[in-house]
Amino acid sequence: MLLDNLNYLHWLVFGLVLIIIELFLWSMFLLWIGTSAITISIVFYLYPEVSWGLQVLSFILLSAVSTFLAKKYFPVKTVDDELSLNSKAHIGKECTVVSIENNIVKVRLGESLWFAKGCEMSVGQKVQIIDTDSSTLIVEPFKETS
Repeated sequence: MLLDNLNYLHWLVFGLVLIIIELFLWSMFLLWIGTSAITISIVFYLYPEVSWGLQVLSFILLSAVSTFLAKKYFPVKTVDDELSLNSKAHIGKECTVVSIENNIVKVRLGESLWFAKGCEMSVGQKVQIIDTDSSTLIVEPFKETS
């Protein structure tokens, strides 16, 4: 009975509320569901005689499709993702330990400082990057090749 009175305004308000919530969450998930609800409100404004069951089914299908397409074609990239990709580009390079404070090791790589782990280190020691863990470099003592 509650859904018998479902009309385009309900979908419009629902979509706007989801988009406003998305502004605070920054997940990009509710954006596509909110957009789907607003799209459904426009469609059912033009065709108001459609049953509530078809409205709900259309909303669910449109939400699923839009969310799938958004994840596929508009992936969310975070700063951590970018740092992780940048750190992988440095595997095999040599760097210098510049500080060790509270078991947190920092190494200088070019003009930037990175966190490092992986072996016993001392300030001034040369180390070689062998892997990464997110944006932390995994290092081992540098061995000069002759």
